[in-house]
Amino acid sequence: MTDLGTLGGSVRTFAVNDRGQVVGTSRTLSLEFHGFIWEGGVITDLGTLGGTISQAFAVNDRGQVVGIATTTSGEGRAVIWNP
Repeated sequence: MTDLGTLGGSVRTFAVNDRGQVVGTSRTLSLEFHGFIWEGGVITDLGTLGGTISQAFAVNDRGQVVGIATTTSGEGRAVIWNP
C-alpha cells in the first residue's frame, strides 16, 4: 500500500497506467476539487480552465490524462492534459 498524499483534502482515484502513474481528484486547501496525477511519490495538481473543478478519469502509458474541467463561467469541458 502506498500513501499518495492529497492536494489538501480527501482523494478519489480513478485510474493507473502501466508506468504506475495514478490519476484522480482531490479536494484542495481552498475547498475546490482538482484533478491530479501522481508519479514517483509526487502528486501534481492539474488545475482547471479558470473554474473551481476538474477531474482526471484516465491516463494512458504516455502520461496523457483525460477528464473534465470547469471554465470561469462554470461550464464543464472535456480536457486532455499532456505531459
